[in-house]
Amino acid sequence: MGRPMAHNLASAGFQVLGWNRTPAKAPPGVAEKRSIEEVARDCQVVATMLADDAAVESAAHVLYEHLPRGATHLGMSTISIALARRLAFEHAARGQRYVAAPVFGRPEAAEKKLLWIVTGGETDGLATIFDALGKVSLSLAEPWQASLVKLTGNFVILSLIESLGEALALVEKGGIDPREVMRFIGSTFLDAPAVRGYGGRIADTELEPAGFALVLGLKDVNLMLKAADELRSPLPLAGIARDHFLAALARGRENWDWGGLASAIRESAGLSPVRRG
Repeated sequence: MGRPMAHNLASAGFQVLGWNRTPAKAPPGVAEKRSIEEVARDCQVVATMLADDAAVESAAHVLYEHLPRGATHLGMSTISIALARRLAFEHAARGQRYVAAPVFGRPEAAEKKLLWIVTGGETDGLATIFDALGKVSLSLAEPWQASLVKLTGNFVILSLIESLGEALALVEKGGIDPREVMRFIGSTFLDAPAVRGYGGRIADTELEPAGFALVLGLKDVNLMLKAADELRSPLPLAGIARDHFLAALARGRENWDWGGLASAIRESAGLSPVRRG
């Protein structure tokens, strides 16, 4: 996700410096730096798009020390609400600003500048950055609230994947082609891009390559459940989906799309994880 986003910022005329844990990944127009320190010293806005809490917190410790006073850490990753609170506190204590801006959209949406962005915190001066990436669809007062909405949105998508996985396995066991059923569902009472996209891939059992990997889906569902614990709001469906993630990952499917949790549903129904023929 970070690579097309950085490319779009450079294409919009921003001077973009980049760092990646794997060298030589910078897109055209982005000056690759050897360390986060180099990026932080030379930028007024540093955006992070990293895989998990550990990676974001590791980068943040460098930003605390090297980001100038008055500069902004723009957090665009999917992280826990606890970490979002911590980042806001630590940056404020150093005269810096933390703004959460997690995004919705698969990599192809990032390439086309069609990301939906949820912001949390004071966003003065950031509108042109957001415009180069997509559209701010919701603005909230606190960074942790934006992180919570991101987890909530992912929970809705996950619930859709879980429901479609169960429903399509059921009709296949009844001798009905799930692809026909999915075309019906996606063109009538659930006519929406996410339904057609995820449902189509599940019906076709086309679960590779990953737009969003199974292992990252497990990470997100664990963050959802942590948020539910903290806010005392049950998410029983998230627990069911977590078990299906674990079952699929136990069979070595780390690089499958997170829609691949449907493979575990299929197996529990006595079907092959991927349809043959």
